Formats: sequence, C-alpha cells, structure tokens
Amino acid sequence: MSVITIDGHIGAGGLELGKRVARMFDLHYVDRIALPRSITDAKGIAPVRTTDRIWALIERAVSGFALGNAAGDPYFNVPESLLLPLTWDSDGPSTAHADEIAAPSVDNLFDLGNAVLVHRAGVVEAGDRPALKVGLFASWEDRVERIMKREGLKSTSDAEYTIERREKLQREYFGGIHGVEPDDRSLYDIVVDTSAENIPVASIKVARFAREALALQTA
Repeated sequence: MSVITIDGHIGAGGLELGKRVARMFDLHYVDRIALPRSITDAKGIAPVRTTDRIWALIERAVSGFALGNAAGDPYFNVPESLLLPLTWDSDGPSTAHADEIAAPSVDNLFDLGNAVLVHRAGVVEAGDRPALKVGLFASWEDRVERIMKREGLKSTSDAEYTIERREKLQREYFGGIHGVEPDDRSLYDIVVDTSAENIPVASIKVARFAREALALQTA
C-alpha cells in the first residue's frame, strides 16, 4: 500500500499536482475538501472511472506539456452529503478539536493506502507509517494568482485574505497538535518550488521520486 502526502504552502499547486500524480499511478485522490464517508467506515474509495485512466495515458504521453483544464477533475464529484469536515481548514469547529475531526478518517486512509493526500496534514499524521512526504512551496505572488484563478476571486485582497486565513488554521493545527511548522522543509522527503518549476514538470519530478521511493508503477 502506498501513500503520498502533499502539504506546504497554500496556493503552491498541491491540488493540481496531486491530481496529476494520482492519475499517473492510478491512486485515489483526497484533498482538503472532499473525503467520502466510506473511508471512515473502512469500506474503501470509489474506483477510478475509465475516463480517468484515459487521461492518465494522455498525461504520460505528453508529460512535458501542460494539459490545462482539459483533463478536468478526476473522479471527485463527491455528493455534498458524503463529505466529512475538513482536516484543519474549516469555519466550523475550532482548531482545538481538529485532532478529533481529522485523526480517524486520515488514519483509515493510511491503513487503506494507495492514495494521494493533499493538504490533510498527512506529512505529520503519517507518523512512523510509510509514506512519501511532498512539500510544495511558491512565491507569494504566484500563490495569490493561483488562488484567484482557481477559486474565481476578483481581487488580490480576497486571495490574500483566503491564503492568510487558511495558513493561520494550518499553522495552528500543525503547531497545536504536532508541535511543528508546515513550512519546515525538513518534514518532507522531497521539496518542490512551483515558482521555479511549472506544475506539469513538478508532477513528473514527484512521480519519478515516488516510483523510486515506493516502487510504484504507472497505471
């Protein structure tokens, strides 16, 4: 069973990179927003659709080129009724109870394996369990631009506020629960600067590292 965790800066491209890597290895993808309840019950994750495998083949065939939005979101049209609370990015329960929310579902994900976890604090939740821990970092300007584009925000101030709010919660969770900082690069097995490398190139870099570290094979 293989698990790849992606954490680091908010807006550094974790969602985009995580989806690409998941497609390359036919792994399940879980980000900070959607986590099917079936995982908590240890019933597994919905299988990848045929179209996702087709996109995986296309991805590998043109690995040096960006696919933009053509590929779409892979296998994650999860009904709202099946969603669990976020690991730490939540306007609901306070971060004082973040461990009560996150631990059971994330623990089961590590038990099930074969998953890419994006911004679910997987780098620290993994503990001593085997996982490839990826840290993504980028310049402030690039992160603001990415959040604006991805979330349809109209102003830089809105994007800056979004990043600052999420990173405040992220730091509180990492620090309060685990006593570390999410931007501590020593936490990660591989660190990528997505301001220096675009997402398609960075995805290939991470995939190669994962293949060597976890003996993964492309789907």
